[in-house]
Amino acid sequence: MRTPLRLLRALLGLAVLAALIAGIPLVLLAVGHQPTDFVGGWELLTQQDDGRLFFTVLTTIGWIGWAAFTLSALVEIVALFRGRKARRIKGLGGMQSFAGLLIGSLVLLAPTAASATTTSPAIAATAVQTAGTSSAATAQAPTAAEQDTWPTHTVTGDSELPWDLAEQYLGSGPRWKDIAALNPSVPQLAAGDQFLPKGAVIRLPADADIAKPAAPAPAPDATTPETTGPAQAGATAPKPAAAQAEHVVEPGENLWGIADEHGAPEDWPKIFEANKGKPLPGGGTFDNPDLIVPGQALTLPTATAPAPAPDSRPAPDTKTPPKPDTPTDTPKPTAPAPQPSKPTTPAPAASTPTAVAPTPPQDDQKADTPQQPQDTGEALAPAAVYMGAGALAAALIGTLATRRILQQRRRRPGRRIPMPTGSAAATEQGLRAAQHPTGFDLLDTALRTLALNLAAAERDLPVVTAVVLHEHKVELHLDSDVPPMKPFSSAAGRTDLWTCPASSPDLADHDALQGADAPYPALVSLGWDGAGHLVLVDLEHVGVLHLEGDADHARHVLQAIAVELASTPLPGHLEITALAGTAAGLDDAAPERVARTTSLADAIAELTSHTADQRRALAAIGAPTLRTARLQEDAGGSWTPHILLAADLPEGAQTEALIHLITAQPRVAGAVVTAGKNAHLAPDEGWSLHCAGPDETIVLPGSSLPIKLQGLSDPHFADAIELLTLSGNTTDVPARDEWLDGLLDTDEQEEENKAEQDQADADEEDPSDHIEETSDDQAPQPDASADEDGMPDEYADIEREALETEHQTEADAPTDETPEPTGQPAAHIAEDPDDQAEHGTSGWTPTDRYYAPRAPVAAPAPTAEAAPALTNHETGPSEAIPEAENPIPAPLPVPAPARAVDDADGTEATYETAPTVLLLGRVVIEGATGRIDSNRQSAAVELVSYLALNPGADHHAIDDALWPGRLVNKQMRNAVISRTRSWLGKNAGGEAFFPRVQDTGDSRYRLAQAVTCDWRTFQNFARIGLARHDEDGELALHRALALVRGRPFAAIDPQRYAWAEPAIQEMVSAIVDVAYELSTRRREAADYAGALWAANQGLVAGEENEVLHRQVFLAHHAAGDVDALRKAAARLARINEGLGGGVDMEAETAQLLSTLLPKPVLRR
Repeated sequence: MRTPLRLLRALLGLAVLAALIAGIPLVLLAVGHQPTDFVGGWELLTQQDDGRLFFTVLTTIGWIGWAAFTLSALVEIVALFRGRKARRIKGLGGMQSFAGLLIGSLVLLAPTAASATTTSPAIAATAVQTAGTSSAATAQAPTAAEQDTWPTHTVTGDSELPWDLAEQYLGSGPRWKDIAALNPSVPQLAAGDQFLPKGAVIRLPADADIAKPAAPAPAPDATTPETTGPAQAGATAPKPAAAQAEHVVEPGENLWGIADEHGAPEDWPKIFEANKGKPLPGGGTFDNPDLIVPGQALTLPTATAPAPAPDSRPAPDTKTPPKPDTPTDTPKPTAPAPQPSKPTTPAPAASTPTAVAPTPPQDDQKADTPQQPQDTGEALAPAAVYMGAGALAAALIGTLATRRILQQRRRRPGRRIPMPTGSAAATEQGLRAAQHPTGFDLLDTALRTLALNLAAAERDLPVVTAVVLHEHKVELHLDSDVPPMKPFSSAAGRTDLWTCPASSPDLADHDALQGADAPYPALVSLGWDGAGHLVLVDLEHVGVLHLEGDADHARHVLQAIAVELASTPLPGHLEITALAGTAAGLDDAAPERVARTTSLADAIAELTSHTADQRRALAAIGAPTLRTARLQEDAGGSWTPHILLAADLPEGAQTEALIHLITAQPRVAGAVVTAGKNAHLAPDEGWSLHCAGPDETIVLPGSSLPIKLQGLSDPHFADAIELLTLSGNTTDVPARDEWLDGLLDTDEQEEENKAEQDQADADEEDPSDHIEETSDDQAPQPDASADEDGMPDEYADIEREALETEHQTEADAPTDETPEPTGQPAAHIAEDPDDQAEHGTSGWTPTDRYYAPRAPVAAPAPTAEAAPALTNHETGPSEAIPEAENPIPAPLPVPAPARAVDDADGTEATYETAPTVLLLGRVVIEGATGRIDSNRQSAAVELVSYLALNPGADHHAIDDALWPGRLVNKQMRNAVISRTRSWLGKNAGGEAFFPRVQDTGDSRYRLAQAVTCDWRTFQNFARIGLARHDEDGELALHRALALVRGRPFAAIDPQRYAWAEPAIQEMVSAIVDVAYELSTRRREAADYAGALWAANQGLVAGEENEVLHRQVFLAHHAAGDVDALRKAAARLARINEGLGGGVDMEAETAQLLSTLLPKPVLRR
């Protein structure tokens, strides 16, 4: 804005303010009838008025209005000088807003001071990015090299305050919040009224006048940060030429003056054309030469920019030239002319990833990547990019988990639940890697504890303008100063900022929380702050959220909000209405929460009914506000939020009526989120957020937090809809023949597959990516075992990967151990306390039988019989099944984690142990002979688990599995692989259980043949058992179930094993099917104990499956144990109550219980 316009607005504001505050009293005193002159008492009320009474009353009303306005102005002025938002006075909202508008016009003469008033909350001075710094750098804490791009101030005294720094460098004391946002590590800045620690280096906004008070227009090299990339920011001297090609606008400047300062004033059109269309600080684009904003970085064309100063730095050392692929800090002697197209946002340096949002590092990653640059030629996976904030990921993954449990609950035996493929599957993997569910658990607990304590103290809920989720704490930003309530606390002088750490002893326990509803059910994440922390807002408080600016980005932000609301991880019910084509498909994907209407009139009618009903309810209970009503005991479930999502709204009375409906007092549980162009809002009606792009920073109204908005692009939104739709599908799908994978390949088939794989990989695999260390006990040395071309020196033949076993009968299986007699009952089983301790079991389980010491014998091999199929038990029991009096025969040999090694004379065989991968329960690697640091074991366990299920993976697959969506360099990968190899150890012959990739013959990673996996063993036994309907078949099924220790992949880190979800669902389905089959066979054979054991083993992996619960009911009924049947029914009821807020028992289950349970006898 030009100086004359600023001055005119300021003079008008001053004139109106003076007229209202000083002029009105003069007029009232001059022409009014003062109340003090009122005589006559009550007699005047009984007589005909001669005009005195009327004018006296009118004058009194005038004095009251003047007092109210003066009070509002004083509140705004005091808040301005305190640097905080003015507290709202009930009933004076309009006057207070008008006073703020007038006062704001006065402070506009200071740079960006309008951000301290209530009328311009969207000024984005804190969003100014320094020249040369990639936009991604603002989404995370700056690195050491990047810190040099910010102007800085070193605290030298003991009495420096944030307000003083803002006045000195920014020209406005209230802008101390901008400085605090750039220095989150200085708590004194966050407090605002504390002295800064001596010696602290404070980073300042890009428009800071670090040359004050020497000159009103400091030199560009003093005020403008370098235009170097992060790799160059660490140079010891600035680049004068680069700095002089840019000018940061100061207050009161115009293009004519800027052009005159840097050349000729008539060249101002060139400056305008060189910067036309670029984003402005605070939102909008530069398309008006008469409107420039303080802090705006202008690129000066070559003809306008002054000649570069000679480079005073010494010439680079020619003896040690930089590597071609390494950025150098030494500039060319003559700086090139600046490019007008994108002068302030150059392409990021090779070492700067272009991630939209930061992802907190995992423990092993911190240890694996000290001082390691990231790969320069790869981009992040799309799923990880758009899920960087984690809120959307946690919401969707939680919903998928609950829905798939319900799908498994009603799945028919022999069938499978539908799982995503292609892009949707890749997106889900990115979701799982990006989720941060622990923060939502803490938020839920803290807020509900707060509600309990506020209700006990008879206090209202505070108005929350923003919630910031840290890794180990929750921050509430309030709209005014309020004394904190446990479990929250506040710093001295900042009672508008409450904090609750995860370690707070004041958090309520689970039982106490059952009596508290979610106090803020309409919380939704908008994005993240500069440190990568999620920022949420309460839509009920906002009322109307208007997303303006770039239409595409506004739609993406709206889609992200819509998906999160439909699958929020926070408790509480929401009613969502999507208007017309807004968030298409969401109503089909989440019908329990989302409805769709094509008519705005219908949407308004529905909201009218909703708001009227809630306002009547407020009046009925005598609650002045919704925040008071939510804490009343008899108000549970009465305040369900109703949220309207509208991508566009028509201009006219309907839109105005909709806005008034939501913002009318008293406010109710409702909100409108729109990206339309016709939602014109007053400051007290809602928020308008400028959506300029995913890399742009905005200032959040109310809390003044600088954030980046998260969005959901159209392809990723389609993936999210597909995931939700698939998980809500009630139809199961045919099962693939999983038992055949890796088990029945002949030698010829395996060799053919291997040849095809080698041919396909010859052109795409870079063997240099696999070069690992030559010693397993040392850190990896890339290329240590490679020749000049990066290829391994030699390759060794790989052993067969498929499991080759042979089914041995008692006649041809020589053994020194006498088998158990068939007449002995199955309960005669050896116990192994150590095994129980390892797997967390208590007491005896049938698993122990198969881990009892015995001579190792090969596992039974699949025979060329018919494909496995579940028995059709409706036709009656099989004739081959023995009767109840016939116990289960002696068990078939089980595959042990050992391999026979013949002696030289061939007369004896010794046995060596090998690692075993246990996945059917808690993930455990047994038998590893090496050692590994405990803080690095998680990555090794995941790698071994992945290779156990995916033998022959290349390094790309490993990167995508263990580090989805991240840039992984060769050293990082090889360090994990090398440590894993050392940990697994070697056999007696010196061969590693995790062969080096050079020794596999195809540059693929796989475990040694001796390494076994309980899932592969389960598949082997299950295939035999399902194909055979005799004693050996039942025994194979028994042994398969004996391997189950819990739900597959139990207790894993939710941010790890993102690749394992399809395997987990397949394992659960297979375990339940085998349990159903064996339980049915044993029940039909009148072996009710065996039937119960089989069904309960299946429930260990999938306790929600009602097919198995019905098997338990039938077994208890057949055994005549009515008490056990009642307990089993009660157990199922408890399980159903905990599923997705409670689900009903299936009709078939309810009918079965009605049949089996004895009918009550009516006595007369």
